[in-house]
Amino acid sequence: DRRVRELRVKSVLIPFNTPAAELRRYSALIISGGPSSVYAADAPAYDPELFTLGIPILAICYGFQLMVHVLQGEISRGHEREDGQFTLDIQHTQSKLFRHLPSSIEVLLTHGDVVQTMPVQDGGFRVTAVSKNGI
Repeated sequence: DRRVRELRVKSVLIPFNTPAAELRRYSALIISGGPSSVYAADAPAYDPELFTLGIPILAICYGFQLMVHVLQGEISRGHEREDGQFTLDIQHTQSKLFRHLPSSIEVLLTHGDVVQTMPVQDGGFRVTAVSKNGI
């Protein structure tokens, strides 16, 4: 939230389980991360309709894994967890999201699941960055 506000973009924090009907009033969404697995019995509850709203979504860590899972991609357990500071290699440096960043940056990660297959809806998804473990 702080980084978004530093870019002079108004942001509000709302619960993960906010109904999609309430999310329609926002011009974009950021679904943040956490240590959960999409397959865990206690995984955070969400409204799957949020992925049909037609507004931009930046999904980070668990949010990304959730989006891939809901849109019929494949998630599996990684061969090792990534908890702490890791190097992220940006593969699509001309992306609007990454174009002002170096091609390799240090990030904080907390996850053990891996995206094996990206969804194919709406023309598919493009991998823009990976960790040293390919996660």
